[in-house]
Amino acid sequence: MSQAEDEGGWTDHAAWALLLPALLAWQAWMTLGLFDCRDEPRRLLDERPVLSGRHPLHQYHGLLGSRALLRRGVPTCYDPAFHAGYPKTPIFDGGCRPAELALAAAGGDWRPAAYKAMLAATVALVPLFLWLAGRGVGLSRLGAAAASVLGLLVWWGGPCRDLFEAGDVDLLFAALLLLLQNGLLIRYHRDPGPLPLLGVLGSALLAWMTHPLLAAALLPLLAVYYVRVGARHGLAWHAALLGGLAGDVFLNAFWLLDWVQLAWIREPFRGDAAGGVTRGLAGLWGAPLWGAAADRALAAAVLALAAAGAVLFNRGGRRETARLFGLAALGLLALAAAGTQWDPPARFGVVRLAVPALLFAAPLAARPVTGLLRRLPPGVGVPLVLAALAALSAPAWLPAPACGDWAGRLRRPAPLRIGLNERQAALAETLRRSTTPAGRILWEDRRTGRLEAHWSPLLPLLTERGYIGGLDPDAGIEHTSCGLTDGVLAGRPLQDWTDPQLGSYCERYNVGWVVSRTPATTARFGRCGEVVRVSDLGDGAVLFRVKRERLTFALFGEAEWLHADSERIVLGQVTPHFARGSPRKGGKVVLSLHYQAGLRASPGRVVVEPEYDPRDPIPLVRLTLDEPAALVTLTWDRR
Repeated sequence: MSQAEDEGGWTDHAAWALLLPALLAWQAWMTLGLFDCRDEPRRLLDERPVLSGRHPLHQYHGLLGSRALLRRGVPTCYDPAFHAGYPKTPIFDGGCRPAELALAAAGGDWRPAAYKAMLAATVALVPLFLWLAGRGVGLSRLGAAAASVLGLLVWWGGPCRDLFEAGDVDLLFAALLLLLQNGLLIRYHRDPGPLPLLGVLGSALLAWMTHPLLAAALLPLLAVYYVRVGARHGLAWHAALLGGLAGDVFLNAFWLLDWVQLAWIREPFRGDAAGGVTRGLAGLWGAPLWGAAADRALAAAVLALAAAGAVLFNRGGRRETARLFGLAALGLLALAAAGTQWDPPARFGVVRLAVPALLFAAPLAARPVTGLLRRLPPGVGVPLVLAALAALSAPAWLPAPACGDWAGRLRRPAPLRIGLNERQAALAETLRRSTTPAGRILWEDRRTGRLEAHWSPLLPLLTERGYIGGLDPDAGIEHTSCGLTDGVLAGRPLQDWTDPQLGSYCERYNVGWVVSRTPATTARFGRCGEVVRVSDLGDGAVLFRVKRERLTFALFGEAEWLHADSERIVLGQVTPHFARGSPRKGGKVVLSLHYQAGLRASPGRVVVEPEYDPRDPIPLVRLTLDEPAALVTLTWDRR
């Protein structure tokens, strides 16, 4: 079938364009259900944070990154609120970059509404991404609608919803952007013009910012496509495309450089997928990445239709289109399948690439559908299409008991967890009332499922306290190794620690209180003479107070901890101590704070140096000065 035959006929009638606003309206209705605000849409823009999965972590780091971006031009900063200080870098928590953009647009303030608005707007525009990608590859208006419908079925399926619930928004949003980029790249080849070019460059810019690994993984396919079609175009076409794509990477260099330079803080990667490795073809088909039975059937149908679509595109003279989308879907699917069979790829979480693979397959899968419909006369094809649309919309008008689980998801999606519940709010209030900023709180982390609400990264905002732990038990950076996770403290089982060792640990990290969240940890601290039980926090959590004469962040010398945030740490009455018998030169103050290259002190006569401790892989901060200073301000400049 030729290109002209594919685009013409009744399947490309202008009336089919009305399906796009209909799909957008349905998606907007589903989005309101996702945020549990159909009855009162204004609730979408209230200031209750999203607590599902790692969304709290994204919002917390989005706040830090947006402030640093607005004030210093880079999203990297030093955060003293967790783990005695750690660098917030692109290496850890890539999913925070969409949150950084949203909160930067809100002025760098704590505005959960901005984050929710960004999420909702992107989800609501999913049909538009799919429609434009379908039109870009040359599908008719009805074909673009079919691609959108197939993509939306994937979007609201179990595997994709699990990714969104867990907070993998960077992967999902980048997949949509790269899908749009590839579709508009084909349009730019077939119909060169400023609008397709701007679409290609804009989507590529955001894709590199959102998920550079996925963008880089698809670069070889773009290179092959460029080599195949580039000879048919002039110098202006090449200069605009290559210059723009190179500019996209250059515009992201301000944070990509940090991504490379600070890679050393990452521990050997463990990942969270290795435990789900299966073996053999039976294990592959039974792997959780496919979802429930209905999700598996949908995936099989989309992939089968995509294979047929690739053949039809190839026979219709669009081999490059078939290869670009076909190889992208096949490559992502192969990586996802490899993650179910072997440990090394599984540790990188590649099983999550199954959803982007299905999204890339959607435009190809729509091709045989419209090809079959075009062979029917309009008097038969139009009623058939309308009947199919009515069947797909059945969950909206059938009574709830008549809808199965899968159809029920298309009727009303399970809402995200939004806002603190009573227990969480009471726990945060108890911590605020029962503790002081003079010391840190040792928070016991627990490794739970990716879909569980991990809300503890918001604790510094709720209580104005510093914490050892609470950030993310799977952070995988060296700075978090000093924490307490599932009864293991700083890499050793808590039961192996003696009371004096626990007292020394609490002194080193200026721990004044402990929150235990497992029975074994509660029992161990209950036997420890260094702590006293304060109160039960609910849900098995118990607050202990460490019996220390004085809480101080100065381990050697004297200093008052006046203020600390991601921009500066302010110390008062900094008084150095001198080695016995030495002249009154080079006095030292050692702080319970992790050292990071780039820390600077004001006034300039105060020198910031690392103080190595064999009990911590990260050195502490040592201030060297000859005489006391009334006020010392520490800032961090990664350069």
